[in-house]
Amino acid sequence: MTDIKAPGCDDKLIWNTWMSMFNFPALTVAAELGLFSLLHKNPATSDVVAKEFGFELRAAEALLGILTSLGYLIQRDKKFYLTDVSQYYLIPESPYYWGGMLKLMSNFPLHHSVLMEALKKNDANASYSWATTKPNLEMIKMFTSAMHSMTKPAALSAAKLGDFSSVKRLLDVGGGSAAMSTAIAQQHPHIHCTIMELPAVAPQTEEYIAKAGLTDRVNVIHGDFFKDSFPTDYDTFLFSHVLEDWKEEKCLFLLKRCFEALPQGGRIYIHEPILAETKDSPAVSVGFAMCMVWWSEGKVLTISEITQLLQTVGFQDISVTPTHGHICLITACKP
Repeated sequence: MTDIKAPGCDDKLIWNTWMSMFNFPALTVAAELGLFSLLHKNPATSDVVAKEFGFELRAAEALLGILTSLGYLIQRDKKFYLTDVSQYYLIPESPYYWGGMLKLMSNFPLHHSVLMEALKKNDANASYSWATTKPNLEMIKMFTSAMHSMTKPAALSAAKLGDFSSVKRLLDVGGGSAAMSTAIAQQHPHIHCTIMELPAVAPQTEEYIAKAGLTDRVNVIHGDFFKDSFPTDYDTFLFSHVLEDWKEEKCLFLLKRCFEALPQGGRIYIHEPILAETKDSPAVSVGFAMCMVWWSEGKVLTISEITQLLQTVGFQDISVTPTHGHICLITACKP
């Protein structure tokens, strides 16, 4: 009989990774149920939550337990309260509500076979045809809302921390919900922003601009940034969460067109999540890199990769400003 010795380390990491599969669905389920709104109004015990949603007590305890362990709730005297993160980002009435992204991801759940297929494909697993050849209004609204909830907090930080003092007319290429443009316009009254968007997306963009009360300083023009010429009457171009979606040759194509359209001394701003040069940290960027494998044909870039792209097309004086968590604002100038 073989004598099997105890392993040299425990298997806690595997257990943690396995159990983490329940974390995000627990968050999306709680948001869809309205749990955060319920506890925002009246902190409650597990049995009250169970009764409110028609759950068995064990189910309510499990859901509340996961959300508390993750930091979305805190328990005092058996009642559950919202933490600051939940107050800011998980209440529908909040201007920072992440509901758009939670809804999108709950409609496109990730599982083993989907990820395996994405890893084996050379092109995007998800198609953007819903916004180009065959516009799908429901999908456009859902995707734009998701990008808005993901982008707005970081956009506000970028507008505050970035140097926009020399900018007068800014073209936000593929600006979607106008989160970046409205944040910049609010923070810098001297700047006029224009968003270049697909005709099918533009009406949604205009709604977000109107909601921000900035129709006098932020407008939309129709255009496909791969097919239509870039206008030449702007001193600044902005790409926010754009380069991450596309292969290197397409990124170079976009940056070259931007370089050609800018005047001498014109600037480009790139707002993207950033990977460490070793491409194994920070954890959120590594996870987002896998998300891009699943969702697009692009990848999360390192600072050196973005620098190389910019220098290849002729940009100089490249600077990097950390703005929000794992996201940076990269700036460069046309000599």
